[in-house]
Amino acid sequence: MRNPVYPASQWVAEGDVLNRNNGQRIFYHCGGEGRPILMLHGFPTWSYDYAEVAIALQADYQVIVPDFLGYGESDKPRGHEFSVDDSADMIEELVRHLDIKSAHVVLHDYGGIVGQELLDRRKNGRLSFDIESLTLLNFGIVYAAYRPARIQKLLAKPIIGRFVASRTTKEKLHAGLNRVRGANKLSDAEFDEIWSGVSRHEGHKLAYRHIRYNNERKIHAARWEEALFSYDGSMSFIWGMADPVSGAHVLNLARPRLKDSEILELPNVGHFPQSEAPGEVIMAIRSFLK
Repeated sequence: MRNPVYPASQWVAEGDVLNRNNGQRIFYHCGGEGRPILMLHGFPTWSYDYAEVAIALQADYQVIVPDFLGYGESDKPRGHEFSVDDSADMIEELVRHLDIKSAHVVLHDYGGIVGQELLDRRKNGRLSFDIESLTLLNFGIVYAAYRPARIQKLLAKPIIGRFVASRTTKEKLHAGLNRVRGANKLSDAEFDEIWSGVSRHEGHKLAYRHIRYNNERKIHAARWEEALFSYDGSMSFIWGMADPVSGAHVLNLARPRLKDSEILELPNVGHFPQSEAPGEVIMAIRSFLK
């Protein structure tokens, strides 16, 4: 059985907290010196997805990896209406708190949707920092090609979603994550580390509220896609082609709009390149940012 390369307990111990003006506590991991890299995680996991990649890159960069509200070590308020707009506000607050004027940005899954909102703000002159470059890992960059997993469809349904979330167990989530991964499945020991953050304060039971971002995507998909594909900086892709949710079919549909973007295709990798193939992701990011 594989053991985790970097313990979640150490990741958390090295972290810090942003106290928002509204009283919410936001966890973030920050280390290293040099040009800032901001990494945004996805649903339903947390910042720890990037642990191995982030620690390696800290040798040459300042790497900042926050937990969105409701995820990981950040506050998990009951009854809260989570939104992409508020997640983007939180990122801007964190960047101001760290006095960062410009950053390379790495996006995955839900973090990619938040990233699109940040790009739209940049496009309209409303972003408080500059995005120097983009590195994209699997997410629904073309909304029309998005294929939600069955559990995501159920979680998004009124009433049913709350019931399904309340019945989420460690075993069910482990199996669900492995279904969207490629050849590198999560061992029990590796999943224990992920679960420690997902289940903190029973955060896994908030999944039906988290996933309401898909309703926002229906409304804002055209605006967010335009913001992404009209981005005038350097953009690169590290893509798990075996991802059943947002794999080869999404990348192939987007290709005509990718211009001169650099693309690394990972044929046996699924939805989580940063933890399924961390070595390749580390090398690719270093190469992209030279």
